[in-house]
Amino acid sequence: MTVPTGFPVADGPLIASWPRLLLQVAWTSGGNAAASNHWYTLTKRIRGSWKAAPSGRQYETDSVQSGTASFVLDNLDGAFDPDNTASPFYPYVLPYRRLRLVLQTAATRNLLYYWVANGTQTTAMAASAGTIDVATGLSASPSGLTTAGTWALPNSTASGAVYGLSGAAQSWTTNDCEGTTVTPGAPYAASVELQLAPGGMSSLSMQLRIGWYDLTGTLLSTTTGVNTAITTTWSGRLTAAGTVPAGAEFAIISVATTAATTAATTVRATGWQLEQGPAATAWTGAGDWFQIWQGFAESWVQRYERGGKYGLVEVAGVDGMAPLSQLTLQEVMPQYLASVTPASQYVYDLATPGTSPIINGGTAFLPIAGTAATGAGLDVVGANIAYGTSITSTTDQGKLWNVDGPVTTLLSNQASALGNSAGATYLQPWDGVDRLTLPATGWTRLICFRTTATPGTGGRFTQAVLWGATAPGFLSGTGDQSGVFLGIYSSGKATVRIQNSSGASSAYFTCPTQVCDGNWHCAAVSLSADGKTVRLVVDGAFTSQTNTSSMGSSTYTIEAVGTLLTTNGSGENTQPFNGDFAWYAQWNTELDPVYLGVLTRGFANGWAQDSISSRIDRLLALAQFHPGSQLPGGAYYGSSGTLGGTVLNGRTALDAIQQAADTEGGQFVMDRYGTPTLYGHLWRWIQSVPQAVFGENATAGEIPYQDDVTFAQDPARLFNDVQVTVEGALDATDSNTLQRATDTSSQSAYFPQSMTRSINSVSVTTGLSIAEYLLSQYKDPHTRLNGLTVELGSAPGRIPTVAALGFGTLVRVMRRPTLAPAKQLDCFVEQIEWSGSEDDQLQVHMQMSPASQYTYWIVSAAWAALSTSPSAGATVLTVGPISGNSVIAAQYVIPAGFTMTLGYGTANAETVTVASVQTVTAGYTTVQLTLTSATTKAHAAGDLICSPKPGTATVPPGATYPTCYDGAAKFGGTSPLIGY
Repeated sequence: MTVPTGFPVADGPLIASWPRLLLQVAWTSGGNAAASNHWYTLTKRIRGSWKAAPSGRQYETDSVQSGTASFVLDNLDGAFDPDNTASPFYPYVLPYRRLRLVLQTAATRNLLYYWVANGTQTTAMAASAGTIDVATGLSASPSGLTTAGTWALPNSTASGAVYGLSGAAQSWTTNDCEGTTVTPGAPYAASVELQLAPGGMSSLSMQLRIGWYDLTGTLLSTTTGVNTAITTTWSGRLTAAGTVPAGAEFAIISVATTAATTAATTVRATGWQLEQGPAATAWTGAGDWFQIWQGFAESWVQRYERGGKYGLVEVAGVDGMAPLSQLTLQEVMPQYLASVTPASQYVYDLATPGTSPIINGGTAFLPIAGTAATGAGLDVVGANIAYGTSITSTTDQGKLWNVDGPVTTLLSNQASALGNSAGATYLQPWDGVDRLTLPATGWTRLICFRTTATPGTGGRFTQAVLWGATAPGFLSGTGDQSGVFLGIYSSGKATVRIQNSSGASSAYFTCPTQVCDGNWHCAAVSLSADGKTVRLVVDGAFTSQTNTSSMGSSTYTIEAVGTLLTTNGSGENTQPFNGDFAWYAQWNTELDPVYLGVLTRGFANGWAQDSISSRIDRLLALAQFHPGSQLPGGAYYGSSGTLGGTVLNGRTALDAIQQAADTEGGQFVMDRYGTPTLYGHLWRWIQSVPQAVFGENATAGEIPYQDDVTFAQDPARLFNDVQVTVEGALDATDSNTLQRATDTSSQSAYFPQSMTRSINSVSVTTGLSIAEYLLSQYKDPHTRLNGLTVELGSAPGRIPTVAALGFGTLVRVMRRPTLAPAKQLDCFVEQIEWSGSEDDQLQVHMQMSPASQYTYWIVSAAWAALSTSPSAGATVLTVGPISGNSVIAAQYVIPAGFTMTLGYGTANAETVTVASVQTVTAGYTTVQLTLTSATTKAHAAGDLICSPKPGTATVPPGATYPTCYDGAAKFGGTSPLIGY
């Protein structure tokens, strides 16, 4: 047994060729906090065996379960005792600290990440001045490297500029530093190779630094190397070495200038190294790093052995699905408001008022964030008002935030005099000083309402007022004519009128949405900070007008909800509002119109018409979910489809997310980086080549596995009566929400067996399609594999292939018995469990489902028409909406690495691979596809790029790429069949 040079015995693998496991905790980052990750390595404390499994399932018909991890750590010194104030980790031994596992193959004494050591990425690198990048194809450095990080410094950059791992050059609290865990009192040495690029200074004095930091990012001291003149030829290795001071937990290396620049100059840096030892040694590669799990350390259970003398701590980890399953959504409207909007808002739920703190004997609604002492209250004026009325609607749509009651109903006399409050009951802002809270410009007002009364019906008043603010001359047309109101016009549409004090700059328009239909609606009106743009948003529909001068005013005198308050009754044909109010909110800033669209459409119709990816993003935002992963949001592969309205109150965030995924036959998981990921129904259809082959033929690249595999046709996965309940569909009624598909032949052969699903599609016909799809998948038995285990501890070369596998990845399993035909089974990975022990055993066990049912029916293949005429050598293609559908953003339909046919049906047809897809929003007209390599032929605008046609399949005839189901493929026939 040997230990790689430079490793403490407890921190390195026992055999040099074996992989190194890094168990890391981000002590100062927990739960949903948006804090940066600073990963502290605990590997040397592992005792006994450990396990870690990202979220997954046993069978493809099962629900995905949260990922878990379990470890036992040495706690002899009480470091993991949360009550031990002397612990170096105090006071951070808490539930839901971020936790991850990384495997390093070919571990060496170089403790840095390989992309830092090799100078191949800017990840985790930063500079205090100038810009950074990567250069390739350079003359070899003394270490033999031809890649380097580049640091472009402007002319006159002062001495002391820093470039290196981001913790040394940027704020610790806002940037992941990727610092190296160190041991106080131990010696460490750093080294790097530098060069100046031609065209700038010919020489620049620089030095290498090691910064010693505690757990919270406080710089305790710095070890510096010798000042060295860097020139346009590669330097010898710059070095720095020192002993870790007491209290230090991280080392962060960087280089710094020790003189000002006299010209724009670019520094190249490569061959970075940090090692344990008193002096720097020759550079060696750091080995590849593969993250296999990320989540949270949910608990730290202390136990004691050997008569209570030997302390251990059992760490139980969960991934991000666990906290999502624990959050029950209740008051969703204020929760959503609080998750995104400015903290200075006033929000009123308009349910039941309390005693007014301002007017004796009066009643008022108070802001949900406080009392009238900290914000304006809404005093109730008038007696024609009812509280506690249940929220109802003409249809079942629109119950995302407006759960049944209580609300407030205004029963105003709509036959009152022109433009004044006679006979009206309304709500009056009052902050103890005046009855006005509207600023001159830069404001937003939002209100949720329901009414069946169309203004003008049975009378002469052509508009009802939901909210307004005026100066005395607004209606009379004399004096100060400042005014604004949000109302309902006699057409049954929401309207806005606004003008400045002279009436010279004004706007008066309606939104196309009908709002007098007895359903709930949400409207918002805003004015820009310069007062020139007024915007009306109703149930997600936008209308706006921009003038050359401001429409705002600083001379409004009065504001009201439910009517227009004036002292002059001439000139405006208005009446008070008659109907229900649920929410009223005000901001003294112009809110993001996209946010207003999401908010208003959510209240009105439960986000009906959402793409599945948009719905999941919104639910994650509603849960204020921040996984601490590499990606800031979610990842989506092969996802398409639209959803109906949804009811969230009383449901968990995970339940709502899973229903969205189920609606397209997809699955929601946390990947190995802790990223929320949706694998849509297209993901499995578009994979045609296995990413790994498991079998006995190692010389051909197959990965050997242990003798634990069995093949069976599992009768528990037979379903011939599929019942799909459709919730939230726009055309849903009590009689058609349940869609059903059965197969009598299968029932006769295997007994009737039912499968039930609940989905949230935009149309009930989708429920029938899914029922038929599931029936086609499971009415007959399929050969299944019970599981497969691979030993990796003694074969680290297999780790890159296995670590790249994830949920839903296509693999192939081979078994070659001596006297029987070989068995080949293509499978999709459903669950991966990593396990090992302190003596470097490392195994991975996988659950798989058969891929056979996906090989004869291809659904919703991706296609698009070229918008330009690219010549040969193009690496970027501009195309129209994918599959003709601009509602689903292109990046959610085509994954990176997707192979397609360019020029389908033409003489110049060629195969291309998509490297990345431009990020676009719903409603896009064109999108750019970046290819992994240049095209070899010219193509014309209108030519098609599409999913490749299987070589043995017959595509229905037609001059264009097929976009409909092949009837034979749907209802049976002779394989192979294809339907796009």
